[in-house]
Amino acid sequence: MTRLPQPLRAIAFDWGGVFTEGTFDSRAHARLAELHGLSAADVLPRYLELMEGFEVGEFDMPEFHRRFQAAVGRTSTLPAFREAFLGAVRERKAMYDLLSALPEDVPLAMLSNNAPELCDVVRDDPRMRKLRAFVFSNEIGVRKPDERAFAALSSALALSPATTVFIDDNSDNIAACERLGFVGLLLDTVPAFAARWRSLFPDLPLPPGFG
Repeated sequence: MTRLPQPLRAIAFDWGGVFTEGTFDSRAHARLAELHGLSAADVLPRYLELMEGFEVGEFDMPEFHRRFQAAVGRTSTLPAFREAFLGAVRERKAMYDLLSALPEDVPLAMLSNNAPELCDVVRDDPRMRKLRAFVFSNEIGVRKPDERAFAALSSALALSPATTVFIDDNSDNIAACERLGFVGLLLDTVPAFAARWRSLFPDLPLPPGFG
């Protein structure tokens, strides 16, 4: 049985910015702007405002589409809108390699601010099979850094915060989880993350993609 440094027992991941290169939103809003013939800078504030509701399950994809069109004053078909949105993912291969290399007996989970349909894409990915729990904001009604989101993660793992490492690319989320007793592990740059990982987990693998 693999032993993590005491008292650690589990590892949890954010999705966007961890399993993707850059944040999902940084690409999604630009793709939607291009679809509607608008500048990304003009679309961004409207997009982010809508995502606050979309990511806590206030509405579904068709309603997101309708509200987006109303906000920007342009029209598009729902299939084209969905393709532009869901197609914004640019994967960070090294993180998938890391996930694959982790021992089967280490409890793994995900806590992510995420939207309907995109959650299904993530959860149904066979490369995510090792994860024992998925905690998505649209399914629990709150987003990180709200402490209720982290409480939902602990509940899903049936473990106390002090036993869980949480990996995120957002320093505000790391600060929030650490205030609640989690061990935060920031992924800002790949070399810095690799150094933090090796310090925290000297006995766990780190694939070549992390240098």
